[in-house]
Amino acid sequence: MERMFLYGTLCHLPLLARVLNRPARTLDTLPARLPDHAVRLADGEGFPLILPQPGAEAEGLLVSGLTAEDRARLDYYEGGYGFGHDDVTVETAAGPVAAGIYARARSGIGAGAAWDPDAWRARWGDLVTEAAGEVMLGYPDRPPEVNARRDRMMLARAASTLRARAPGPASLRKPTRPGDFVETGRAQPYANFFAVEEYTFRHTRFDGRMSDQMVRAAFLTGDAATVLPYDPVRDAVLLIEQLRVGPYARGDSQVWSVEAIAGLIDPGESPEETVRREAVEEAGLTLGALHRCYGYYPSPGAKAEYIYSFVGEADLGAEAGGLGGLAAEGEDIRGHVVAFDRAMELIGTGEIGNAPLILSLLWLARHRETSQRPA
Repeated sequence: MERMFLYGTLCHLPLLARVLNRPARTLDTLPARLPDHAVRLADGEGFPLILPQPGAEAEGLLVSGLTAEDRARLDYYEGGYGFGHDDVTVETAAGPVAAGIYARARSGIGAGAAWDPDAWRARWGDLVTEAAGEVMLGYPDRPPEVNARRDRMMLARAASTLRARAPGPASLRKPTRPGDFVETGRAQPYANFFAVEEYTFRHTRFDGRMSDQMVRAAFLTGDAATVLPYDPVRDAVLLIEQLRVGPYARGDSQVWSVEAIAGLIDPGESPEETVRREAVEEAGLTLGALHRCYGYYPSPGAKAEYIYSFVGEADLGAEAGGLGGLAAEGEDIRGHVVAFDRAMELIGTGEIGNAPLILSLLWLARHRETSQRPA
């Protein structure tokens, strides 16, 4: 059995329990302090560092009774960020205690602001705890360094999961109750920017019986948000065009796609913030009022992606349209300002074959009469 002095994020017991894969109530923890040290945020990162600082005290938790498996799981979780193991003596109410510590972050990471555990817990606690579940799906086979490269997308998917937990209407469909979906296995055979997960499960049938065990896969991206810029004075919309690998993978003769402005929702961001950011990045547009169209799963039989679609009021004058996109993300985007009626014609010809754009245009067709105002 081992003792570890934990600081920063791992003092959040739900996160620690998730990493160790055991209930928090089974953990033997005690408040502890490491003299002449301070906990700080890693500069430009969301995780903490512990650094020597004469006269300071780093507060944390002394966790005792850790098994070899516990330690291996902790090593895996911390290893992706370049943390190694060291030995320290910490102060507790019962006196000094020798313990291990994760320190010595990989070179090139500087210290930022002082660590604020309450602020971190309020903003990131649930999110990081949820993301840790995906991190630990790779244990022990996936190299921990891979997790550090995938950190942003795992957080984005965790945020999607937290949003999805909000109660949903069930006036027509079967309401989901405890025991309706019994997961007995989960694997992640592919994990890069996106991921694929396979689930082994049984579920209640409409006749009341339990189904046989089955295996299904889902493609995991994280939630996305789209916005169709609309100028009610000109009765015009801005459409963007870019190459998409989806049509290429299908074998489509046309790999350039006409779409609404779209982007993945960053961790800690709302869908509304996403579309305003993406409008600037992809089209150089500052949006006015936003109108929520729909929220939906574009392909629930295969993808976990949920999309929030908006129409955003904008001035689509002479400066609108043209080339855009972030070079750092390899984006090559062309904007087209077209009359609303022309956009509707493109749905009919099939040149617009992008579901979020079609839905947004159909929503606008129903509501634009109330949005138009005289020039």
